[in-house]
Amino acid sequence: MQQVELASFMSLSSDGIVIVDTDGKVLELNRAFEMLHGWSREELIGRLLPVTPPHLIEEGWKLYLKAMSGSQVNGVETLKQRKDGSMFHASVTISPVQNAEGQIVALIAVERDITQQKLMERKLAESEERYRQLVEYSPEPLLALDDFEVYYANQAAVRLLGSQHAGQLTGRCFLDFIGSEHPIDMAVSIEQLLANDSPSDTMTMKLVCLDQSLIEVEVRVIPIVSRSNSSVQLLLRDITGRPKAASLQETEQLYECLVENAMTGVCLYQEEKMVYANPYFAAMFGYTGEEALQATLGTFIWEEDYENIREIAAQTLEGRLSTFPFSVKGVKKDGTLIYLEGLLTATTFRGKPSLLGTFQDVTYKFKVEEALRESAQRYQRLIKFLPEPIVVSDEGVLIYVNKSAMKLLRAKSEAELIGKSLLHFIHPDHGRTARALLQRALRKDEPSQFRELPILCCDGQLIDAELSSIRIHHYMGKTVVLTVLRDLTDRKRAEDILVRSEKLSILGQLAASLAHEIRNPLTSLKGFTQLLKSKAKEDVFYYDTMLTELERINLIVGDFMTLAKPQLAQFEYGSINRMLEHVVSVLNHQAVMMNVSIVSKVNKKLPDVYCDENQLKQVFINLIKNAIEAMPSGGNVVITAEQNGEHVSIKIKDQGEGISDSIVEKLGEPFLTTKSNGTGLGLMISYRIMEQHGGSLTIRSELHKGTTIELRLPIDGKRVKRPPVSQLL
Repeated sequence: MQQVELASFMSLSSDGIVIVDTDGKVLELNRAFEMLHGWSREELIGRLLPVTPPHLIEEGWKLYLKAMSGSQVNGVETLKQRKDGSMFHASVTISPVQNAEGQIVALIAVERDITQQKLMERKLAESEERYRQLVEYSPEPLLALDDFEVYYANQAAVRLLGSQHAGQLTGRCFLDFIGSEHPIDMAVSIEQLLANDSPSDTMTMKLVCLDQSLIEVEVRVIPIVSRSNSSVQLLLRDITGRPKAASLQETEQLYECLVENAMTGVCLYQEEKMVYANPYFAAMFGYTGEEALQATLGTFIWEEDYENIREIAAQTLEGRLSTFPFSVKGVKKDGTLIYLEGLLTATTFRGKPSLLGTFQDVTYKFKVEEALRESAQRYQRLIKFLPEPIVVSDEGVLIYVNKSAMKLLRAKSEAELIGKSLLHFIHPDHGRTARALLQRALRKDEPSQFRELPILCCDGQLIDAELSSIRIHHYMGKTVVLTVLRDLTDRKRAEDILVRSEKLSILGQLAASLAHEIRNPLTSLKGFTQLLKSKAKEDVFYYDTMLTELERINLIVGDFMTLAKPQLAQFEYGSINRMLEHVVSVLNHQAVMMNVSIVSKVNKKLPDVYCDENQLKQVFINLIKNAIEAMPSGGNVVITAEQNGEHVSIKIKDQGEGISDSIVEKLGEPFLTTKSNGTGLGLMISYRIMEQHGGSLTIRSELHKGTTIELRLPIDGKRVKRPPVSQLL
């Protein structure tokens, strides 16, 4: 199943995937890898990959060694070579594949072509550098504040405030530079602007420079939404000794320069017409400046989003809204859809209400986020249906469980597990150990060794399990612990069967030798005792006692012989009803002698089963006789039999004193019995016969309330694959 899922994943993946053996030779690759490199599958299978440029072979060798050491290689950006010799940028992830013994048998490499991404990143870096230089070397002073503290000053601001370098300004409170009559007004004004998230009007005030000289400046405050709610930038202009008109003209020229060269689309919309569009806006949509001014706002917005924008724009122009952030789809001149984010602000242009719009193309960001979401969903689905039980905990509290973990913990829904502590499902006696394992996992990046701990399931059942934990960074913004659980029930059962098999094998060998050595002298003792009994009439009681004990020894030796030399089973279809009637008739006399009633509630229409009748009769005799002897003061033995699907279920219930749980778990072991004169071999033989028939024997007992033994036999026993006799011993 896992191979089918892997093949499906490789065929559907848009990323190039290749699987190589430990020598680096190609075992398998997908179609995307062929298209990415220009090599066909037939050309690469069984060969070393010829996709690493010569100058990067040493770097590739290091990545190969890291993966072969068992470490994951994630998202390494490098150059790859196509068949035609051309290069492309790729993001490479290499994962080691381990077999059941933990040995690395292969490597899986996933390659993604990031050439366009690298081109966009380079263009973005160039754009940011242009914008930085534009701001840094702008002739107009500019300061950036966070909670009134200066964290940036361009060269013009450094000169304006009489400092030698920006370090003399950063970290200082801007209110310290304001004359005594203005600091409170300035503080209130900035707080109001932050609350409204809109630029201020131009203010005039006096500033105290570092050399204590006074200058008069015009200030405009603009909130910076990209840093924090307390960040603003100040645009300053020195108007000391200058006419107001000249100062205003210079400010207008500054803003015109900033808008014309901004790396953001800016437009002015008035009376349903474009009255201004900066070069970046026109280029963003593929128009010339003149073409952009001839269009309407609806030309640039996808029609399904435009109706909403149009309604909000109308409310903004009416004064009901001052600013409106938006996220819509845009339409380029060639019909291509792009994703836009921006802000519409109400303003006045030439005495008339207008809309000032800023637009940013976020198509690349949207596609990256969508790709990340799809990747996250893919991995989440992979983990969700992984056959290995997995849980994720935050400070010990479960925040995710996959399907296998729900099945292991016997939960019907995630709600039974999410929000509960992982320690809630660990047996209290081992809580401190489990807590230490989780804390150790948080301190290391390596997975912890599997540790065996008992698990309490939702239904109250206690199972043996082992767990291993590893720290996961940045899971929903948190550092969490991923824990893998493994159910050890089947392994423990297999180990118990193996131990039991070894015990029985040794017992069989011992029984064979003991039975042979005991039976010969036992025959002589029995014969001579009978002879002595016939000659000594006055001591008959003692001879009878000796003969009884010799017969008991003979029975034990017979049980030994049964274990040591199991008889060949003669299987054929037989009637459960007939077998039970025969056994009850045989044991009824003994039951009456012990004041016990055998009550039969057997379904008369039971189907025949494929079996050895003599062996099953031996099982019924052993179990019914045990039930009779469990009630020395009398009582009822109830026998029921009914069909249950493809099986016949036979139950034998007594009203004896019952058996403790600690003993029930060990019943079937040699010489373990609750009877004073028993050997425990009869129950062991019964277990062996039921296993040979492909059935089961289950004992349930409650102290002072009695014991119930259930036998389950397959109806069509021909289909049962029976273990060889050597395994049953």
